[in-house]
Amino acid sequence: MAALLARLVNPVVWRIPGHGARKLFGFSLAEHGSMLDLASAAHLAPDEGRRALYLRHMLDEARHAKMFALRSGELRLDQGKQSLGFPVADNEDLFVRLGELRFLAFVHRGEKRGRQQFEAYREWFGQRGDRKTRALFDAIIRDEVRHETYTYELLVQLAGGRERASAEIRAAGLWEKWRIWRRLGRFLAEKLYFLVMLLVYLVSGPFVLLASRLRPAAKGWVDHQASHVAEPPAAPAAPASLEWTGA
Repeated sequence: MAALLARLVNPVVWRIPGHGARKLFGFSLAEHGSMLDLASAAHLAPDEGRRALYLRHMLDEARHAKMFALRSGELRLDQGKQSLGFPVADNEDLFVRLGELRFLAFVHRGEKRGRQQFEAYREWFGQRGDRKTRALFDAIIRDEVRHETYTYELLVQLAGGRERASAEIRAAGLWEKWRIWRRLGRFLAEKLYFLVMLLVYLVSGPFVLLASRLRPAAKGWVDHQASHVAEPPAAPAAPASLEWTGA
């Protein structure tokens, strides 16, 4: 499905001016996020052998992030634009949140989907004569195949069989859809809040203007303290003093 969708949108997506560089930068951001999650896995996995596998995978993702960012920058410079630099992704702590088994299933799904998409992109750039970008995808695909293979084999081993492993992959897919739905919900909520507040300002604006015309503000200085604080009562007059006249 991922490869089919990529082939359908390729004729449109990659021809939009500037979009190719932004898309490659998006791939770089995704690879950097994967690198952070795998760094946690390499640190927290209880088995030394698995920690070594996650560490090697992490180094591959770091290299992929750099490769995508550099190629994105080259394309932008060719268009006379400044490079987007290197991405900084958020660490979602997926190894801790999902547990190792579900984490492996999630990573396996991502590697398989990425490999299918990248194969379609490699074919597209090969047909367009862009040998440099094609070679970029070709190099990354070789790593993706290895990642896809080892994550599945390790998942089957830890799950105790292919049936349980398949169930974990399906569960990871459902969790991923739920995560996408929540992100979409937050995005739409932010946009809806902006529109509602804009509508409130537009509706209330005429009433505020009308009120200001019907009750114009007082001009000049206003002594708010004198108008709100009562003056202290006057002190009683002192009795007249008696003076001896000598009469």
